[in-house]
Amino acid sequence: MKLEHIALTISEAEEIKDFYFNILGMREVKTFVLNKILAQKIFGIQKDTNVFYLQKNDLFLEVFITDEKLKQGFDHICLAIKDRETLITKAEAQNYECIRRKRDIFDLIFIKDKSGNIFEIKEM
Repeated sequence: MKLEHIALTISEAEEIKDFYFNILGMREVKTFVLNKILAQKIFGIQKDTNVFYLQKNDLFLEVFITDEKLKQGFDHICLAIKDRETLITKAEAQNYECIRRKRDIFDLIFIKDKSGNIFEIKEM
């Protein structure tokens, strides 16, 4: 198992430059918009959201920007494993919530633990 990225939610876009670039020394890998339909399905937040994917050495952060402080953010941990279907089957058998979003390239898969922590599962 490998840690792919950690996702955080911030409420001020300037923090990307001020903190993540200037203080932590990270760089922008890419930016994208998480559409509100997918955001609602995975995180329960119905809102188009700007996302910055940042890197420093082997550390990757996915930083979601909102214009307000949220009780439930976009925070999650992304893990890469060799056989994610086996993990999904095991999680579903134990009544853990699994969210699968079919896509052309690869499916997005998320699992929630009983406390509501969200894990994105990618294939290694």
